Amino acid sequence: MSCFQKLLEVSSTLLGPNGCPWDKEQTLGTLQPYLLEEAHELVEAIDLQDAQKMKEELGDVFYTLVFIAQLAEQQNLFTLAEAMETVTEKMIRRHPHIFGEMKVDDSEDVMRNWEEIKKKEGRKSLFEGIPPSLPALSRAQKVVSKLRRKKKMQTKPTTLKNETELAQYLWDLVEVAESLGLDAESILRRHCQKIEKENTGDDS
Repeated sequence: MSCFQKLLEVSSTLLGPNGCPWDKEQTLGTLQPYLLEEAHELVEAIDLQDAQKMKEELGDVFYTLVFIAQLAEQQNLFTLAEAMETVTEKMIRRHPHIFGEMKVDDSEDVMRNWEEIKKKEGRKSLFEGIPPSLPALSRAQKVVSKLRRKKKMQTKPTTLKNETELAQYLWDLVEVAESLGLDAESILRRHCQKIEKENTGDDS
């Protein structure tokens, strides 16, 4: 892809001997907040369903990833090609129902197989791979999803019918936390940690 090659050339120039002073001062650590910021801006663009903004923000995320890869290559950690080869191999390995002989009935089968494959790859815990920096609500949903697939948690009945009603329910819970002088994020994070600890070591 000529556009991809052009982007690589631009990044290499900015990081090169005669490149941008700011770019050359960056490290893998200093780029972390920029990656998070760009990812959040892309999420916002998707929420807005703004195609032009999505295109721009996706480009920003993509460039940040290229930037990180080229910094890693400068430090002899790995190359962009190696990163791409690694994820390609992973996607093939984790989709045996597409690239192999495995049969599945639905997406739930796919996700259960995905978890089993990760376990065979050396995963030590059911919750391994969930980034600790995730906001509590996102982390809790991932934990619940993993527990449900392992049949360790049943979906509770609810009268909520749609996204709007769920949003209002979550908002009401935040209002309750605020009225009690409590931080909803911290409470959910601690409860999530408790659930994870109770289910650690039981990854059958």
